[in-house]
Amino acid sequence: MRSGRKAAPYEEARYADRPFCAATMSSASDPQVAATPPTPDPLTRRRRWTDKPAPQTLRRAIGAGSRAATVGACIGVFVSIIEQLILQLWGPLRGRPSIDDRLLGILLTASFFAATALVAGTLGYLVGSARNEPTARGGKVILATIGISSIVLFHALALGLRVMLGSSLTVTGVQFFLNSTTHMMNAIFSQYVWYVAGILAVSLVIATGVAILVRRASRAPVMLRGFEVWGSFSMTTFALVAVAAPIPTRYTRGMAKTSTEVALLSSVGTSSRADRFAGDAFVQLSDGALESPKREAHDGWLASAREVEDLPNVVLVSLESVGANHVGFLGYPRRVTPHMDRIAAQSLVFSRAYTTATHSNYAQMAVLSSLFPRRGPSIDMYTRLDYPRYLLHDLTDPLGYETACISSQDQSWQGMQRFQSTPTPTYFRHAPDHEGPHLDMVTEEIAPDEETVRHAIKWIDGVGDGRFALYVNLQSTHFPYPIPGNAPRPFSPHEPKGTFNYVVWEKAELETIVNKFDNSLLYVDQQVGVLYDALEERGILDNTIFVVTSDHGELFFEHDTVTHGRTLHEEEARVPLMVHYPRWLEPRVADQAVSTIDVLPTILELMGIAPHPALQGESLAWNGVGGARHEAAVFLNIQGWKHADAIVCMPYKLVFDPQTEESSLYDLEADPGELRDIALRNPNITVALERVLLAQLDAQERYHADETDGQELREDRFAPLMLPCPEIADSAGAGR
Repeated sequence: MRSGRKAAPYEEARYADRPFCAATMSSASDPQVAATPPTPDPLTRRRRWTDKPAPQTLRRAIGAGSRAATVGACIGVFVSIIEQLILQLWGPLRGRPSIDDRLLGILLTASFFAATALVAGTLGYLVGSARNEPTARGGKVILATIGISSIVLFHALALGLRVMLGSSLTVTGVQFFLNSTTHMMNAIFSQYVWYVAGILAVSLVIATGVAILVRRASRAPVMLRGFEVWGSFSMTTFALVAVAAPIPTRYTRGMAKTSTEVALLSSVGTSSRADRFAGDAFVQLSDGALESPKREAHDGWLASAREVEDLPNVVLVSLESVGANHVGFLGYPRRVTPHMDRIAAQSLVFSRAYTTATHSNYAQMAVLSSLFPRRGPSIDMYTRLDYPRYLLHDLTDPLGYETACISSQDQSWQGMQRFQSTPTPTYFRHAPDHEGPHLDMVTEEIAPDEETVRHAIKWIDGVGDGRFALYVNLQSTHFPYPIPGNAPRPFSPHEPKGTFNYVVWEKAELETIVNKFDNSLLYVDQQVGVLYDALEERGILDNTIFVVTSDHGELFFEHDTVTHGRTLHEEEARVPLMVHYPRWLEPRVADQAVSTIDVLPTILELMGIAPHPALQGESLAWNGVGGARHEAAVFLNIQGWKHADAIVCMPYKLVFDPQTEESSLYDLEADPGELRDIALRNPNITVALERVLLAQLDAQERYHADETDGQELREDRFAPLMLPCPEIADSAGAGR
């Protein structure tokens, strides 16, 4: 040993083994000594126990792991405190966590660090002990360093997500990444390579620092081995219990704000929603939603639909990332949508239409199917499709229509192509089928929208005199708003010079970025005009239901956030929606809150056909005329990088956070910018809206559950009914 350094307990035992063995050998040659065996002291008894190879190795391994766990726990405490300080200063900590929440968050984070270090350190020592003592100690240092560094890196990534995206790391976020690894890696290596390099550099520094701490701690002259062993096992047990038996909701709500581990754990599974409400009202609502039509009703619908004559054509156009606040016919002051503005002047326009989700993989499929996309506690990648679904082509093909989906997008994103692939044959073309130059959207290569529209017109011409139902998806308004080089760019400057990626922009360049988006929207609007004019030139416009909507909106630093899939605020959630069919519809503006799951039922009613019983939306054909009302509440959600659910019952919008199980409430008439959360001042309204929202989600998840009950529901009935808004008029107005 080095001078001036006291050996760790297991080292003392090791170095003391030699004189102990020598004394034993000399006693064998001395009869007097041999006849009078010495009374062993406690230390001697302990040494004799450790003479057994397996217990000795295991004891030393546990000691090594315990010392690593002590280091891990200390690092965990430090990391948790730093996280809470950063989130308090710069991150979205809704409300102020109590001191109990903060302390419990620190304790749980420290426990996870300690548990990781204990397991890694013990295993490292056991693996190395197969050779010799120095190798065992080195193995402990290496594996403990890897374990502690990995969990530090996990916290760093989670903290970055929370600061930049406003969301904790969740199982849904991990699934969202893993399901489109190719797309995500394209983005990482094209726009985020310097971030990755920085993370790797920081990881190397962290790993080096942790290795030094573990190594020095192993040599420290601290005689607390028993305390460390019991402390390490206690913290490990606490961490394991937190995983195996989820923490009670009353603690989870606060700790999800202060502990990355709790935030991740709380995103697994469902909450006990019914326990939040007294009485049977919640259960009655959820059970009522499941009283949907029987699947056998399809045959009667089809027989009735086939009796309708003189059916019109259908063209459904979906835009990408275009909010209601960015089109001229809904008040945007710039002239960026002249073609859609002239179409809207002759159409039924919905000024308060909401998407079902603020990310494309949910929002687009909801329009095509009229099915609300919330099916489970984690994101639906459309891998299990055992529930009844009838898309636009499924409903029109049996009626003699030619059908097609022609998209600028790669429809394989997050499994959308799987959802669209039904037994009904239909013409399908998306970005990978385009043979010419593509446009770079960072995560994928898209087909130019002008080529998509040109191909759609060519397909229509190929149909001849037959009826057709066509879905067209345009994409150039998706970040980073790519358009062909020859496209007009009247708004300048339009090329950002600083940081410009999906997650982070420089606010100083806001005007430049808005110009870039408006140039792309002008280009997309032109393609909508080309398609509309082509129908008119062919003399089939008046006999065509022409619908234009968007999958969701886009944020330009509203609520200090950019792009989409980040919030359920109005800028992201509200979309343009217009229906042009002068044969039946007079131009008008309807201002009721409606949902994009209502598009398909509206198309069917305008065809003269009753909405199919599988559809969860309702027809809007007569909305705003003769007192016709939209009966269901409007529901929307996010299950991408973050998770949130919401309900709109004018004038209120309630947004529910499933991690903290807290709600925000906004009065959209008094506070259209959603700057004032009035949930605490209006508990009656908050509870009433929560009850309906959570009952709808409960019905959705029960219907789509993997268990027997869910399978039986799907085999017997169509998707749940959409619940109506609660009676909240009596308590309205308070706290606005």
